[in-house]
Amino acid sequence: MRKLALTLVTTLALFAQAGCASDTPEAVPDAGGGKADGYQPLEPEDNQDEIDREIVEQLQENHYNKVTLDDDFSEKFFNAYIDELDGTRGVFLESDIERLRDKYEHALDDELKEGETRAAFDIYNTYQKRRIQIDQWALARIKQGIDSFNITDDESFDVDREEAPWPEDAAARRALWTQQIENQIINLKLDDLDDAEIQKRLTQRYSNELKQLRQAEPVDAFSAYMDAYTHSYDPHTDYFSPRRSEDFNIDMNLQLQGIGAELRSKNGYAELVRLIPGGPAAKSGKLKPTDRITAVAQGEDGEFVDVVGMRLDETVQLIRGEKGSTVRLQVSPADNSQTKTVTLERDKIELKDQAARKQIIELERDGETVKVGLIALPSFYNGTAEDVKKLLRELKQADVAGVVLDLRNNGGGALGEAMKLTGLFMKSAPAVQIRDAEGETQVLGDRNSGPFYDGPLAVMVNRLSASASEIVAGALQDYGRALVLGTRTFGKGTVQTLLPLSEGQIKLTQAKFYRVTGESTQDRGVTPDISFPATVDPEKIGESALPNALPWDRIEPTVYPKSNQLKGMIDTLERQHEARVADAADYQYRVNRIELAREQSQRTEVSLNLAERRAEQEAIKQRSLELANAQREAKGKPPFENYEAFEESEEGESPQEQELRAQNAGSEDEIDAYQIESAQILLDMVENFAAEAEDQDAA
Repeated sequence: MRKLALTLVTTLALFAQAGCASDTPEAVPDAGGGKADGYQPLEPEDNQDEIDREIVEQLQENHYNKVTLDDDFSEKFFNAYIDELDGTRGVFLESDIERLRDKYEHALDDELKEGETRAAFDIYNTYQKRRIQIDQWALARIKQGIDSFNITDDESFDVDREEAPWPEDAAARRALWTQQIENQIINLKLDDLDDAEIQKRLTQRYSNELKQLRQAEPVDAFSAYMDAYTHSYDPHTDYFSPRRSEDFNIDMNLQLQGIGAELRSKNGYAELVRLIPGGPAAKSGKLKPTDRITAVAQGEDGEFVDVVGMRLDETVQLIRGEKGSTVRLQVSPADNSQTKTVTLERDKIELKDQAARKQIIELERDGETVKVGLIALPSFYNGTAEDVKKLLRELKQADVAGVVLDLRNNGGGALGEAMKLTGLFMKSAPAVQIRDAEGETQVLGDRNSGPFYDGPLAVMVNRLSASASEIVAGALQDYGRALVLGTRTFGKGTVQTLLPLSEGQIKLTQAKFYRVTGESTQDRGVTPDISFPATVDPEKIGESALPNALPWDRIEPTVYPKSNQLKGMIDTLERQHEARVADAADYQYRVNRIELAREQSQRTEVSLNLAERRAEQEAIKQRSLELANAQREAKGKPPFENYEAFEESEEGESPQEQELRAQNAGSEDEIDAYQIESAQILLDMVENFAAEAEDQDAA
């Protein structure tokens, strides 16, 4: 009996040890990567299994997209987590991926159901150890001196590694990172930094990354894992740990303090996601979404601190500051063009900075001056409809021939205001349908006795027009009430809600927007009646560029009045537009600048030869100068003497920078080429309607 009891105790002890071991992340092999000083494998915290189950339950019950947790989803989730950690495929080794894939690719669905987090920590610890190994090696390599790197040979570097193979072994990874450092050295040399400053910057950069890795906590691994899980449903569903939840609430309430920009961490960079209308960043016209901040300096002459590899919250603290103080940012554009320095004065953004504003465009038509009203609306804030109504009243008093409503770069906002705004232009009618996860549909619109403005109307949109902007543009287009001009919109047709967890909170997609036609604005956005060349690459920005975006679909249309009179005129208006812009110097200059920038952004490889890169940079500068001088010649202006003179002028701004600056300024000299052409098209429409009316009268 005693022997049996001892056997039973021993068995239970072994079982308990086995159970413990199954919850403990496995040791990460060195794999020839060398030492990893400061590496401490992370282990799950006691409450994370409970939070895991809560998140799974919330998504399964409340998310719009009803996902089945099976092997197919597990594979998708596994790939998303690997990409979340190593999106440029330069940290993990091929053997790491094979080992982790074999163990977890079809097991994550079961771990989610059971609230287990072994995979989260096994995969994260592998990443952490490998990154410490390569960063330590990089620091030691940089310490040998910048002149020890070869930037005179004919090698090239693949800057687009999202689909590249992982390094075969540690030696192959060192070769890859040697190329990466050489590319970074060339970029800094092109910014006219000397070797000592370059060595200092790169040392700071990799030291930042090592510091972040060595300070990693269990919540970092868990958050990265849950980010990959939630983003496997759709890109707008997020888990916020208590720390990130606090930051999110601060952003929601205090985002109007500082430079007015929303950032995210991507592949070690602080990347701009959105510019707050009326903020210093937007007003400058020098920044745009997908730009990456590489260094930050305080005041007019403070020393730059490299922020690549720095924690995002630490980078944000460097950028934030007192109202009226100056911050300087070094920015690497997404199109791989030359790094630039942007100086901003920090400010608190007031409601008036985001408010609608009007201007009057004066055009010559048949020897007469004709006025067209322009209303720029950067966002939908409380009071939007009343502000626009006041501006419309003033424009009617100025006897304008029509109104252009500029919704470019408008990322949305208050849905109720969007409904009221739509009601200013047409009789009481439905404007949008919203379907929830249960399939229930709600129809929203504005109840009124008639439109406040019933004259000719055009709506301008671009790729950064999203959410409420798309609803307004889509409704006015569907009713045949307005011409929609510009580029295809963002395509965000989903509705998110915040739900509390025992610790932190979750933001999940609960519903979808649909037009009165039954077509979703999701993924496809709103297609303009007449298109202008896009200032941003739709392959890189927009809902369709985001992984796991919910698909476009349609539901039953609602009953709505519709006029086809405008639709029948589109072909004629487009022919008139094409004939006019063929000789429009400002418009063609804008188109040519867009094509030049697109060429640069689509490059997947760069030379690792400094002389060749300098020659390429000078060639781009020369082409930019030639385009600017061709525009000035066509307008009877003297040419720029050199590139420096061009760069200091407004012509030196990119088309999107000009667009942002125009929408954030109030003077008529800020009206851009697309706004002028939109006014011209609107007048074409007025004249065509008048001609049709005369023909009908004659008949």
